[in-house]
Amino acid sequence: MKKLLLGLILSSIYFANAEELTLEKVKEIALKASSEFESKLKKDLKQAKKDSGIKGMTDFCIDKSEKILEKIDKKYGLKVSIKRVSLNNRNEKAKALDSEIKILKSFDLIQKSDAYLPNQIVQIVDDNTYKVFSPIEMKSRDCKKCHGLEKKVDKESKKRFSQVYKNDKGYGYKSGEVRGAVVVTISK
Repeated sequence: MKKLLLGLILSSIYFANAEELTLEKVKEIALKASSEFESKLKKDLKQAKKDSGIKGMTDFCIDKSEKILEKIDKKYGLKVSIKRVSLNNRNEKAKALDSEIKILKSFDLIQKSDAYLPNQIVQIVDDNTYKVFSPIEMKSRDCKKCHGLEKKVDKESKKRFSQVYKNDKGYGYKSGEVRGAVVVTISK
């Protein structure tokens, strides 16, 4: 309850004056929300691996990772929402919208051109709404056990994912590739 109240207070401070929502403020809020999500996800996945190995990580991703996003959504209030998207989604909730596909493809192009991959791309949706995309990169060996090349993915995890997600396309990534994005939507 205290965290929810603190989130509502922070949210009201951020949005007390809609005119003060600058591009820098949008980027700051998005960075804070996406960093909080990534940090909590890594910590909890590490604990799941310690407790039950790859099976524990698979179960965590299926059963609990979405709850982290929901908690962060509630913490920041009505003006901020957070989600994950991918061109090759496993979960239907992570399916990118048409406008999001363009940004995901731009991350792909930037990466393939060996250019500097920014940690954020801001999309101005309209006068009152911004979407901030932070790339999700394949940095961990553990990520590859579930999202790597299909023939190298842990077989039990693959079986479990296919039981839960009927149109699972979450495979085929190599180290360093962009697998999707964390999207933080901020409205005035």
